[in-house]
Amino acid sequence: MTPTDPKHPPTTLRTRPLVWVKTLVLLKSIEPWDEIRPPIEFSTGLNIIQGESNDSDDEFQTGHGIGKTTVCRLIRYCLGEETYGQSHVMEEVKSNFPDGYVGAEIGLNGTAWAVLLPFRKTLRKYAAEGVVLGEMAQTEGAKRYDDFIEKLSATVLAGVTVTESLTGGQTLLWAHVLAMCSRDQECRYDRYWNWREKRSDARTPAFKKPKVDAGLCVKAILGLLDPKEVKLRTTQEGLEKEIEELKKKVGKAKERPVQAIADLRIRLETEFGVTDARNAPLDNSFTGLDYAVSTRTEKLDAQIGTLNEQLTTLNRQMPLISASLLEPEEMAEALESAKAGTAAGTQPLLNELEELRRVRQMIRDAENARCRHGSVRIGDCSYVQARIGQLDNDIRDQQRTTLPVAAGREQAEARLSGQVRRQRELVARIQQQVDEMGRQRDGFVEQRATLRTQLETIPKLREQITDWHEILAGRKPDTEIQDLERQLAEADRRLDGTKKKLEKLIADQRKRVADFSGRFNALVRRTVPLHHNGVVEIDEEEVNFQILRGASVSGEAIETLSILLGDLALLFEGKEEHSHHPGLLIHDSPREADLKEGIYRRMLNMVSEVVKSHQEQGDVPFQYIVTTTTPPAAPLQKKSITKLELGEGERSLFKIQLVTKKGDAARPSLFDEEGDA
Repeated sequence: MTPTDPKHPPTTLRTRPLVWVKTLVLLKSIEPWDEIRPPIEFSTGLNIIQGESNDSDDEFQTGHGIGKTTVCRLIRYCLGEETYGQSHVMEEVKSNFPDGYVGAEIGLNGTAWAVLLPFRKTLRKYAAEGVVLGEMAQTEGAKRYDDFIEKLSATVLAGVTVTESLTGGQTLLWAHVLAMCSRDQECRYDRYWNWREKRSDARTPAFKKPKVDAGLCVKAILGLLDPKEVKLRTTQEGLEKEIEELKKKVGKAKERPVQAIADLRIRLETEFGVTDARNAPLDNSFTGLDYAVSTRTEKLDAQIGTLNEQLTTLNRQMPLISASLLEPEEMAEALESAKAGTAAGTQPLLNELEELRRVRQMIRDAENARCRHGSVRIGDCSYVQARIGQLDNDIRDQQRTTLPVAAGREQAEARLSGQVRRQRELVARIQQQVDEMGRQRDGFVEQRATLRTQLETIPKLREQITDWHEILAGRKPDTEIQDLERQLAEADRRLDGTKKKLEKLIADQRKRVADFSGRFNALVRRTVPLHHNGVVEIDEEEVNFQILRGASVSGEAIETLSILLGDLALLFEGKEEHSHHPGLLIHDSPREADLKEGIYRRMLNMVSEVVKSHQEQGDVPFQYIVTTTTPPAAPLQKKSITKLELGEGERSLFKIQLVTKKGDAARPSLFDEEGDA
C-alpha cells in the first residue's frame, strides 16, 4: 500500500495545506472597492487555470499573453515575492491601473489571512489575520504586511535548521521554499534544481551553488537535512581549495631549482662580471663555470691589490701636503697683523686734522647768529674772525705734517694686503689638493669594499648553484617541498576523513529517503506506461528525480515529467510528520515544456485521483495550481477543478489588452542572453 493509492486512502496528519490560496481578486482601486473581474476562487486539491488555444492557419490564438503566468506571479507576489511579472508586464499593469491592487485570502496553518498589495510600490501594503478582504483598508489595528510574511516564514520553517544551512553559510529563506514550490515558466522545466531565471525578474535571493543549494533546500523540507552536512560540505570545500593551492605551490617549488640556477648564473654574469656564466658547463674545464669564477676572483684580487697600493701612496702623501699648509698660513697671519698695525697708526693723525676742520665749520655755521656779549653778528665779531684765522693756520700746518705720513702708511698697508692675498691663495690651492686627495682616497676605499663584497659573494653563488643541482638531481632534499608535501598529505588525510563522514551521512539519508522514493515510483507507474520506474537519488551534490525505462534514462519529455512528478511527490509528502513542505505547488504551463499531451493528461488524472482519495478520507492537505492551454480530460473540466478559463479581450485576466500608455517598453525575449545564463 502507498499513500497515493486511491483505493487505500492514507492517514494524514494535516487536514489542510500549511499554506494555501483561497481567493485572488484584482482591483482598480480599494477606495472605492472596484473589482476588475470577479474574484478567482481556489480550493484545496487540484486547481486548473485554462487558456484557450487555437493553432489553426485561419486564426492564430496561442493562449499566451492572456494572463495565465500573471495569475501565478500574483499569487507569488501575495506570498512575499518582490515582483509580479517581468518589468514590461508590471509597467503595463501599472499604466492601466495606477491605483490598482491585488488581494488574496490565504490559509496559514488553519488561520485565515487577508492581504492587499498595490501594483505600484508607492502605495501602502495591507495584511491582517481574520479580516474580511473587502473591509481591510477600513479595519482598525495593525495591518503590517511584514507581520504576515514573518508569520508565514516562521510557520513553514518551524523545526528546520535554517541558519548556515546552505553553502557559503547562507540562510535558508521562505523565498527559497516558495521558489521550489512555484517554478518560473521561463525555466522550461529543464533541470530539477532550476527554479528561477533572471529574465523572469523575480528577484529571489540567488543560491551560491544552485544545484547543491537546491538539493539542500529539498532535504530540509523532507526533514533529511543534518546540520552537520553543511559544515562538512564547507570543510570539504575549504580543504579542496587548500589542496589545490598546495599543489600549485608544490609545482612551483619543483620548478624552482631550474629557475634558481638560471637566475644565479645571470647574476654571476651581469652583476659580478663572470664571463659566459649563463652558458658555461658545470665542470673544471677551460670553458667551465669554475674556471670562469676562478678567473674573475683572481682579477678581483688583483684590483684590490692595486687599490691598496694607491691608498698607501695617498696615505703617505696627504700628511706631507697637509704640513706644507703651516708656513703660508703663518705668513698670512703675520702680514695681517702688520697691516692692522699700520692702519691703527694712521688713523689718529687723520682724526686730529678732522677735528680742526669740524670746529672751523661749526663756527662758520653760526656766523649769522647774534653774539650774547654784544649786539653784533658772530661772523662780524673780531674775536671770532681771529679764531677762524688761527684754525686755518693750524689746519695748514697739520696737513703739511700729517698727510705725507698718512699717505706713506696707506701705501704700506696696500702692499701688505697684496702679500696677505697671495699667501691665502697659496693656502687655498694646497687645501684644494688635500681635499681632492681625500675624495680620491674615499673612492678607493668604497671601490675596495665593493670588490671585496663581490669576492665574497661569487663563491657563495657558485656554491648555491651546486646545491640546486644536487636538489634537482635528487641527491639533496628540498626542505620547502618537504614541508609543502607534508601539508598536502595532512590536507588529503583530513579531506578523506571529511568525505567519509559526508558519505556516511548521505548513505543514512538514502536509507531514510527509500520510502519517499517508493512513493515517487508509485506516481510514475500511474502516470506513464509500463516498464518505467521512478527513482529518487541523493548524492553529494543534489537530490535527483529520475524516470527510468528499464535501466536507461528516458527521453526529454519523460525528463520533464520526472521534474513535475518530483514536485508532486514533495507536495504529497507534506502530509507526513517529518515533512516541512507548505502544501502548496504552482506549475505554470508545464505542457508547453516538451510534455506529450497524453502523459500530461494522465498526470492531471493521477493528481485528481489522489485528491479524491483524500476527499474520501476527509480534508485534502495540499493545493496544486496548474495553468495550461491544453484542455484537461472531460471529468476535470468542471468548475470545482477548472477555476478559470482565459481568452483574449474581455476573457483575459485584466479584461483588457494591456498596453503601456507612456510608450512601448522594451520587452525581453524568452531567449535573451541574460536569461540563458
